[in-house]
Amino acid sequence: MTSGGAKGFQMSLKLRIDILIAVLLFLGLAADVGRMVVGAGSRAGAESESMTRITRAFITSSLANLPDDASAAEKLRQLAASLTQLRHVRVSFSTDADAVAAAQVTPDESRFAAPAWFYALVGARPGLVIVPAMRDGRRLGDFVIAADPADEVNEVWQDVKSLGATGGLIVLAMVFGASRIVARTLSPLRNYSRALGRLKDGDYSVRAQARGSPEFVDLCAKLNALAEELGRLSQDNRDLFHRLMTAQEEERKTMAHELHDEIGPHLFALRANAAVARAALAAAGSPEAAERAAAICGQIEALQDTNRRILRRLRPPALDDLGIGPALHSLIEGWRETQPNVRLELHLPEGFEIGDAAQRLTVYRLVQEALTNVFRHSGAGRAEIALARDATENVSVRVEDDGAGLAPDSAAGLGLAGMRERVRGLGGRVEIGRGALGGCRVEAVIPQRILTNTAP
Repeated sequence: MTSGGAKGFQMSLKLRIDILIAVLLFLGLAADVGRMVVGAGSRAGAESESMTRITRAFITSSLANLPDDASAAEKLRQLAASLTQLRHVRVSFSTDADAVAAAQVTPDESRFAAPAWFYALVGARPGLVIVPAMRDGRRLGDFVIAADPADEVNEVWQDVKSLGATGGLIVLAMVFGASRIVARTLSPLRNYSRALGRLKDGDYSVRAQARGSPEFVDLCAKLNALAEELGRLSQDNRDLFHRLMTAQEEERKTMAHELHDEIGPHLFALRANAAVARAALAAAGSPEAAERAAAICGQIEALQDTNRRILRRLRPPALDDLGIGPALHSLIEGWRETQPNVRLELHLPEGFEIGDAAQRLTVYRLVQEALTNVFRHSGAGRAEIALARDATENVSVRVEDDGAGLAPDSAAGLGLAGMRERVRGLGGRVEIGRGALGGCRVEAVIPQRILTNTAP
C-alpha cells in the first residue's frame, strides 16, 4: 500500500477473486450466446432451403393434378393462397411475366420479432425460387417462392433472450455462492491481520486460531511461533534494559555519594580556608592579595553550586527521603531559577505517592528528560506537569508545553527514546505527539506492577 497522502481505492483480495469469477462466468455465457448467434445464419438458411424444396415439390405435384379446364388459373391462385401460412417461405402466384421477371427478394418486416440489427448480425439472406405453372405446353403463370428466414431468426432471438435471462440469473447465483465460499475460505486472513496488528502494537501475547485450509493452518502456526519468539525477545530486552538501568542508577548513586561525601567537604574546607586567608591578607595590609582570595572564595562557591546541581541530577536526595512530590517540586524550582521566563505548573493530587522505587525513579526521570527537551528545543513559554492514578492504580504522567512541538517527520531524541524503553521495561507505554497547548506532549502510563525486590 502507498503511504502518505490520499490513498486511492484499492480492491481487497476477496473482491478481486469475486470479480474474476464473475468475469469468467459472464464470458462463458457470452461465448454461448455468441455461438448461438454465429450458428443462427446457417441454421436459418438450412431451414429456409429445406422448406423451399418441400414447397416446390408440393407445387409440382399439385400441378400434375390440376384439372384441364377454364378454372385452372383460379385453382392455381387458390393453391398459392393456401400456402400463405407456411413458415420460412412466402408463396405467391402471378400471370404477369414481366412482374415475375422483376421480382426481388425483400424481407417482410412485419414478421420481424427481433431488432433489425439482430437480423443484420445473423446475416440470414432470403432466397427466391420461381416455379412455372405449365399445362399442355402452355404457361399459365408462375409461382414465386421467397425464402424468408424471419421465423427462424425470431426463434433464435427468443432463444438468445431466454438464455441471456436464465443464464444471467444462474451466473449471478453462482457468483453469490462463490463469493460466500471465498469469504469463508479467506476468513482466517482477517484474524491473522488483527493478530499482526496487535503484534505491531507490542502485544506479543496474541495467538491466532488455526482453522481453514492446510496452508492457512501452517501460516497460523508460523504466526504464533513468531509472536512467541517476539514475546521472548521482548522480555529479554526488558530484563536487559532493566539491568542496565539498575547498573546506571547504582553508578549515579555511587557518583552522587562521592561528590557529596568527598568533593563536598573538600570544597567547604577550601572555601573556609580561602575566607581565612582573605581576612588575614586584609589585616596584613595586602588589599590586592585579599581581593584575589575573595575571588577564589567566589569561584569555590560557584563550584559548590555546580556540585549541588550535579547531585540533584545524579540522584535527587528528596526522591528517596521525601517521595515523588517533594522531588518534583525541587526539580521544578531548580528549573525556575535557571529558566525564569518559562512558567512551570505542577498538578499533583493531594497525598499522591508512588510506593515502588523503580516506578518512582522512572516517573522522576521521565519528567526530568521531558523538561530538558522543553527548555532545549521547544522555545516554550509555558509547560504543564501532571501526575494521576486511575481506578486500576495505573500511574499516568503528562508533560506538555506551548512551544513549537515536534516536526511531523522527526523522531524522539535519545533521552526520550531511553525513557520509552525504561517505561516499557515496567510494562507501560509512552506516547509523544502534539498536545492541547499546541506544543509537544509526552504522556506515559505505568501499570501497577510493583517490583518491590528490585533495586532502582
